[in-house]
Amino acid sequence: MTSAGLAVEGRTTETVLTGPDPCRLDVRIIGPLRIRRGETVLGYGELGGPKPRQIFELLLLNLGVPISKDRLIDILWAGQAPAEALPTVESYVSVLRRRLQPGMGKDGPLRTVAGGYMLDRSLVDLDLDRFDALVRAAESAVPQRAIVLLQEALGLATAPLLGEELVPSWAESERSRHAARVFRARTLAAESALALGNTKLAVIWAREAIADDPLSEQAWTALVLGLEKSGQPTEALRVFDQCRRIMNRELGCGPGEALRSIYARLLKATTHVIDPPAEPVPDGRPTIRIMIINRHRTFTELLAAALEREPDMSNVGTADSAQSGVDLVRELEPDVVLLGSRLRDADGIAAALRILADAPRTRILMLGGTPKPEVQRQAAAAGISAFLPNDGSLATLLSAVRRKTADAQVS
Repeated sequence: MTSAGLAVEGRTTETVLTGPDPCRLDVRIIGPLRIRRGETVLGYGELGGPKPRQIFELLLLNLGVPISKDRLIDILWAGQAPAEALPTVESYVSVLRRRLQPGMGKDGPLRTVAGGYMLDRSLVDLDLDRFDALVRAAESAVPQRAIVLLQEALGLATAPLLGEELVPSWAESERSRHAARVFRARTLAAESALALGNTKLAVIWAREAIADDPLSEQAWTALVLGLEKSGQPTEALRVFDQCRRIMNRELGCGPGEALRSIYARLLKATTHVIDPPAEPVPDGRPTIRIMIINRHRTFTELLAAALEREPDMSNVGTADSAQSGVDLVRELEPDVVLLGSRLRDADGIAAALRILADAPRTRILMLGGTPKPEVQRQAAAAGISAFLPNDGSLATLLSAVRRKTADAQVS
């Protein structure tokens, strides 16, 4: 007879495990805990209580490896074990054996070893164990084989590890370790798909990896490359800008050299989309390519939108630190830089010196409060073309941009 927690006269009967193989357990620990043997399934609440269940989970996480009773006591009570902890643990294990391997005593999957317990790996099929084995195999496989292995692995990893275990800190630590392995699998899957030319899968897996870790440059690179190779260069540029903003905000730096080189390639390939030759503007001047370096994001976004409305101007990029700004000026080669007087990692004059050392023909207009005469002299000495107040009118700023660009073309 098979039963699974049937209510009888106000109480619950003990689950009896039956089936064609009375020894083997099929266990899922990714997501809700489920144990199957034959036709019978045990769930999260059917192992005799929270602590017996946690002992079973700890043994699963160390499948085939003994755990001492002392170690179990230390984990279960977080270093605050009661005096009767040892006999209590032994009683918990007895409860587990009755639930997992009734009538088999110590001869089932849950074994007693010197000073502790273990689960016999040959008698337990564990989804986490299968996931880890698939990812390890994929890491040393060619892309054609790796993608097959990773598809199977990621098909298992559709929920957090120990999805119903909410209380103990050790469970959260294990979840974090598993989440890192899932992230690694998704990133590797995206790269394998790219190697095979399957850009659709590459983009899907790269986006999932970024959702796991938004600061991973490896995942962002896979996504940008996937979009580029799938014929979506403008979307790839948008994604790069999103990556740059997140890294600037969270890390205080921009993307690395590899990702920046992809961005520069995309810009050249999409010149007709981003900065079109277009019809000449009324006064016959070419489009002015402008970059904004300012630590205030809202101000930057509003100013960028205003520039895009001007027929003779184009915003080619933004940054909020001197380092990322210098790197982008080198790559994007703007005509004009609108530079904040104070950045996240340097003052504006220091940033201007670095920019002009690499790109001496760039016109820099500094934005800030009303400068003191000494600061004005320092700005002029640094090569800054104009000093504009943050609270000045947009019309004044646009006029200054046009005037300084015209002066540069005449000179």
